[in-house]
Parts: sequence; C-alpha cells; structure tokens
Amino acid sequence: MGKDCEDGKKGLLNPEALVKEAKASKYREAYKTLDSSLSYRIGVGVRLRSSENYSFFIEALFYLCPASGTVDLETLGKCLACLKELKKRGYSLTCQDGECVSCEAIVPVERVSEEYVTVKSLIANILNL
Repeated sequence: MGKDCEDGKKGLLNPEALVKEAKASKYREAYKTLDSSLSYRIGVGVRLRSSENYSFFIEALFYLCPASGTVDLETLGKCLACLKELKKRGYSLTCQDGECVSCEAIVPVERVSEEYVTVKSLIANILNL
C-alpha cells in the first residue's frame, strides 16, 4: 500500500485548517497529499471563490511515464483501468505535463473522507496493492 498520512487514517484532516491555508495562499488554494506511491498520488484540496465560498476536491494523479523512462505495460493498463473507473464516478480527467493524468471531483466537505477511502480502495484493488 502507498504511504498514508495520519489524517487519512483518522478521517479527514482539519478542513478549517485547509481553508485557512488557502486564504493565506496567493493562489487561493490548499492541497494535502493523503496517499502516494510510484504510480499514483491521492490528495484533498480546497479552492476559495471568496472568503466564505469554497469547494473541496479529491484528486487522484496517475504517473504514466516513470522517471526511469521504462514503460511497464502491466502497470500502465492498471492505471488506465483506474482512470476509467474514476471517470464513471464523475471525475474529470486532465493530462498534466504529458507524464500524468489528474482525476478530480468536487466533493462536499462532509463526504471528503468517505470519498477518499472509496478512491483509495478502488485504486488498491485495481493495482493489486
């Protein structure tokens, strides 16, 4: 299994702290990685529209081209299966830097922890972690 943050094990990290961090950021966004491996990263973030209007999101990022430059077709196929499942769950998929695909869904703050656990389980089952 990937490396867990303590926040992921105990439920959602402190959402108020994430909002506070976003308010202090010049980009009006904050992000916390909850789980990661060589193939993927899962995190939660918040974007501010105004000081009292914000949205939380879950992101799963899949690294399709490893730093070694060697393509592992088996892992690539499993990552593709993860992308398809997340798309079915309503996640938007975006290519980033030609090396990875970001899958993101806006989630109500009260469902962030549940969605994280669901996505982590989905990825673990497909990647056989």
